[in-house]
Amino acid sequence: MSNLVQRLEITAHPQLEKSLGYRGDSRWVAWRWEPDIDQLIFSDGKIVGTGNNMAWLVFLQHDLVQPALQEYNFGEGDRYWLLLDTETRNLYVGEGKAVQSLLEQPESLALLACLDGGNAGKTAETWQQTRAQVTATTAFRHLTNVIPFGIAAALIGALGVGTGWWVVPTVQQKLAEKTTFTSPISSVANCGIGGSDDFSAYVGSSTGDKELHLIGVYEANAEHGKANLSKSAIQVKVERRNKPIILALSAYEPVNWNVTVEPGAVIEKIIVNGYNNQTVSGVSGIPIQVHSYEATGNYIGDFIYKWGTNPESNTPSLVTKLEQTSRTSLTSFQGCYRGTNFSIK
Repeated sequence: MSNLVQRLEITAHPQLEKSLGYRGDSRWVAWRWEPDIDQLIFSDGKIVGTGNNMAWLVFLQHDLVQPALQEYNFGEGDRYWLLLDTETRNLYVGEGKAVQSLLEQPESLALLACLDGGNAGKTAETWQQTRAQVTATTAFRHLTNVIPFGIAAALIGALGVGTGWWVVPTVQQKLAEKTTFTSPISSVANCGIGGSDDFSAYVGSSTGDKELHLIGVYEANAEHGKANLSKSAIQVKVERRNKPIILALSAYEPVNWNVTVEPGAVIEKIIVNGYNNQTVSGVSGIPIQVHSYEATGNYIGDFIYKWGTNPESNTPSLVTKLEQTSRTSLTSFQGCYRGTNFSIK
């Protein structure tokens, strides 16, 4: 594929993004397959999360979709991403680095929407007016004919729209030099062997001077009737060296959280949330706040092990309270019903 992004000849059903597991409100969202963990991943430029694997496979195999997408190997590889404009319902395909870079630059996606089918004979004055409209609002008119994004970039450069917009010599340079936020979610998170095989995750931004990472499970082992913490251990390895970390650990059943801190990683504080007794081992000299109904008579919030808006997850409550307590926005969540080990990379 020679262009950065190409529009497909199919349009999206009004419920596609919800069916694939995206519940956000961004205009643009993209999906890709992550072969290391056999999981559908979505990104809207602000958050990254896990999607609905079965719905993805059903979508790819549909009679109207399969002929348009089969060459991109969406069901097995991660080279190409599927990009959706939720306003026009147009679908695009592009290589991962290009789509990720576009998602992080909304003005570029706005131009893509405007240029998608525009008249190549527009004057420079008209393009200046378009630029002003792009800056003022995200409600852009849909143009029906196809102009691949590579050609659109060339048009912008030729018309001299101005600094701050992509021109041909800088497109590849920006894609090559673009430094991206490294996801803290590791493929070694284990909810399958001895676990419940229902791993879910969320990745937010990292804009402050520290990061908040949350790991949530319901239990570590099915044999917790006698609250034997020696049989209810979860291994947590912290490798991330970006910034100091506030580590939040949450479970309903009793868990011994065995934390390993790799050289260079800094944990500022550990916050433990549980209904039954929770303990932390493997570390020393790190402040630990334990909140469990059994041990202290109180807990921070609901016990989530699945990210999303389903009733059983109660995601916003615990997250909101943790963010308020730590004065830090959530950087990542990972969890499952029964977990055995997790890693923050």
